Amino acid sequence: MGRVDYTKAFWKTIKEVSVAEIIRESQRSVALAMVGSESERASLLHALYPGDEPETVRPLLRAFSGSTELDGYPQETGSFDIMLSVKSAVSTDSHTSYCIDEIGDWDRARERILDDHPELALALARRFPGFRESVCQRIVHDCAVANAEFAMLNALPGVIPIIGPLLAGGAIADILMLTKNQGMMLFRLAAAHNLPLDARARARDLAPLLGNALGWKAIAREVIGFVPGGFGLVARGAIAYAGTAALGRALTFAYRTGGRPTKSEITRYYRDALGTAKEVSRKIAGSLGGRRRPRLPK
Repeated sequence: MGRVDYTKAFWKTIKEVSVAEIIRESQRSVALAMVGSESERASLLHALYPGDEPETVRPLLRAFSGSTELDGYPQETGSFDIMLSVKSAVSTDSHTSYCIDEIGDWDRARERILDDHPELALALARRFPGFRESVCQRIVHDCAVANAEFAMLNALPGVIPIIGPLLAGGAIADILMLTKNQGMMLFRLAAAHNLPLDARARARDLAPLLGNALGWKAIAREVIGFVPGGFGLVARGAIAYAGTAALGRALTFAYRTGGRPTKSEITRYYRDALGTAKEVSRKIAGSLGGRRRPRLPK
């Protein structure tokens, strides 16, 4: 299959990504209550909106509370998805109420909230920048793991550089499945940063994704020298994981800063991902059993 046909296949694959579902997930309503004195609620707002100036936070404080007298948990059952407090307070629902002092600090509280409410992660990241970095890391890791498993279980020849430049049709289809998963990652990362999700708005971001799809061999050449054992099954998974993780970090950087990482920074992203890539790939190799040729979810 020639390059032109490959490019057409890529765009057809990207169109199959369910952007509407990602939009629904990111825009679902989230009812969040902050409990405590005005100063305590202000500290919570600074955690939710890190880096914002006090002049920005004060109107938010009024919008969130409507009153400076709120010092106890709301009594209406099911009124809020998440209730935050700084100091100890009584609540009947441990999966709704989170006390920062009891948990330890905001970072731990944030991770516990995301563990308890994965269905709210994208909506929380879109609304509250204090959740955004952690949610994006989870999006990238989950996609990288899925691609590592897919590459290993399919024994994907297209990511091994010693294979000839002309790939069989089945290998191209498999690479496009990896790319579709990366496309879903791209749109989820954009949603987490509250960016438009239509294809036209994201066209500039999709171009590097196409380059990544056409460049699995180049990724393999970059990564393979750092994977002990050469061209084995673990190396396949490590290449797919590292390539996906590097792309995810590059997109996250672009969405956060509005800039673009340099080629040397992207190479560093590959190398930074290898420790986790090898660990993930070894776990997948140890659990393969009799499974054969899975397909990524549509």
